[in-house]
Amino acid sequence: MKRLFAMCVALPCLAGGVFEGVTQPFRQAELSAPVSSRLVELKVKEGEAVKAGQPLAQFYVALEELEMRRAKALLERREFEAKGAKRLYDTKIISESKAVETRIDLELARIQFETAEEQVKLRLLLAPFDGVVVAKHREVGEAVSSAQPILHLVDLSKVLVRLLVPSEQLSGFTVDQAVRVRFPQMPGTTVPGVVSLVDPCADTKGRHRVIVTVDNDKNLIRSGVKAVVEVP
Repeated sequence: MKRLFAMCVALPCLAGGVFEGVTQPFRQAELSAPVSSRLVELKVKEGEAVKAGQPLAQFYVALEELEMRRAKALLERREFEAKGAKRLYDTKIISESKAVETRIDLELARIQFETAEEQVKLRLLLAPFDGVVVAKHREVGEAVSSAQPILHLVDLSKVLVRLLVPSEQLSGFTVDQAVRVRFPQMPGTTVPGVVSLVDPCADTKGRHRVIVTVDNDKNLIRSGVKAVVEVP
């Protein structure tokens, strides 16, 4: 969010109840590798639309898969031993302490398998939300760390129009208020919007951030274009 706020520019109030702003994505994210590894496959390309949970990139996972297989085999062995120990305990052949020890071994094996399974999942980068891949920062074969961005994903199903409103005109805005939004670069395009934020804190010039949310189901509105907000 810090990055988005920094991009909010001061555009003028055109007249009473009419304000200029700039559109920005509803959501955007620089997607990084969950762990330090080697990128072995990019499953998407720039410009491709993706759904939440869709695999985007695969990292080297051979060692983690072997560990998961080993942990699974140990879990199956412990499950077999636990069933046998229960039968022996029910017929009073072994002590309760031996039966409890077997159950503990089974639980430890289950935890070890689940840990190995999670390590495998960390080698796959998934889309956190529906959106469009707009940039690729790494190539297949590169070693990556968890701090390095791999892909840039934006969600334009809605757009945000960010305004800077002088304190004396802030009373014209309320959260959930309906407004009209038009786009000079798209003549004849006027759409409804809703005020989603009225920041009570002013900047050093006495201006307040106001955010208007506009539905963009057909993806006709682009990010970074000028918007004019008309307040009733």
